[in-house]
Amino acid sequence: MSVLNFIVSIRSFVIIFCIFCVLVSCKKESDEKEDLVTLLGLGLYARSCAGQNTFPSNGAVGALTRLQIQPSQTSTAITSYNNPHQVYPPQSNVSRKNILSVFYPGTGSSPCEIGAILQQGASRGYHIIGLSYPNGEAVNSLCNQGDARFDTNCFENLRNEVVTGADVSPYVSVDVNNSIEGRLLALLQYLVSSRPGEGWEQFFAGNNINWNLIYVGGHSQGSGHAAYHGKRRAVARVSIYSGVSDYSLQYSSLPSWLASAQTAPAGSYYGLIHENDTVANFSGNTNQVTDAWLNQFSMTGTLTNTSVGAPYANSHRLVTSACNGMGAAALHSCPMVNGFQTIWNYISFP
Repeated sequence: MSVLNFIVSIRSFVIIFCIFCVLVSCKKESDEKEDLVTLLGLGLYARSCAGQNTFPSNGAVGALTRLQIQPSQTSTAITSYNNPHQVYPPQSNVSRKNILSVFYPGTGSSPCEIGAILQQGASRGYHIIGLSYPNGEAVNSLCNQGDARFDTNCFENLRNEVVTGADVSPYVSVDVNNSIEGRLLALLQYLVSSRPGEGWEQFFAGNNINWNLIYVGGHSQGSGHAAYHGKRRAVARVSIYSGVSDYSLQYSSLPSWLASAQTAPAGSYYGLIHENDTVANFSGNTNQVTDAWLNQFSMTGTLTNTSVGAPYANSHRLVTSACNGMGAAALHSCPMVNGFQTIWNYISFP
C-alpha cells in the first residue's frame, strides 16, 4: 500500500471512530445499535476501497461493468494521485443517453468511495467516470492560512490550476497533464484505444473535449471544481453535493469567482446538501451554501426538502434531513450514501 493510501485509510478510520464516539456518548441504546451497524458498514467500505485502490481490477457489478484504471496507465506524465479512476460504460440493456457524466470526489477521497452514485448513472444509460485527481488538501484550509488568507484571488486561482493546469496559483502545483481536464482527456483517449465500440470517442475530438456532451458533478471539494468548471466550459449540467463551501475568514466574504459569469447553460446547476451540514457551511452561517446557490449561481426554486418527493417542487436547491443525529462528517457525506437514487436521478441523471 502506498503512503498516500495508508494516510487516506487512517483518515477514514479516525473519522468513523470519532463519529462513533459522539454517538455512544449521546444516543439511547437502540439508536446506538443502529448507528453502530451503519458505521461498521462504512468502515468495511473504507477498507474495501483501500484494497481496490491498491489492487485495481475490472469486473461485473450486477448488470454493470466496472473498470478501475490507474491514471498512470493513461499517461506517463502522471505519477501522483494514482488511485484508480472508476469507469462504467452504460448498462447494456438500457438505452444510451450519449452523455458522459464525470464526478469529482471530495478532499482525500477516491472515486471508489462514491461508487453508488456512479453506478446509478450507468444504470440510467450514461457513460460514467469517477475521476481521480489532485485533491489531497482542502481548498478552505489552503486559502485561509498564511499569506494565502490575504490573497483575494486564492480560491479562484487554486481551482483554476487544479481544473485546467494553468500555472496561476502559488499554493498548489498541478500541471496540465495532472489537472482534471488533462486527466480526463488522457483517460478518454485510453478508453477509445482499449475499449472500442463503447462510444467513448464521441466525447472528444483530437485534444479537445466536447463539453456540450459532458455533465460534471462533485462532492465537497469536488463540488467546487464542478461549479468552477461550469463557469469556464459549456458543460451541459452541473451537480453540486455538499458545497460550494469557499469562504474567506480574513474578509468574512465569499470569493468573487462564485458570482462570475457562467459558460454552462442557464438553469444547468442543481444542488443537494444536508440541512445541518456544518462542514460545507464553513462560515458558521447555516445558509451559506444554499444562499450562494441562489445569489451567486442563480440556482432557481424554493429551498426544498427532499422529503416532499419528486419532482421536488422543480427546485434546483434541495436539502435533506436524512442522517440527522449523526456527526458532522456523516452529515457532510450523507448525500453520497445509498438511498438517494431517486434524488440523484433528478439532480444528476435526468
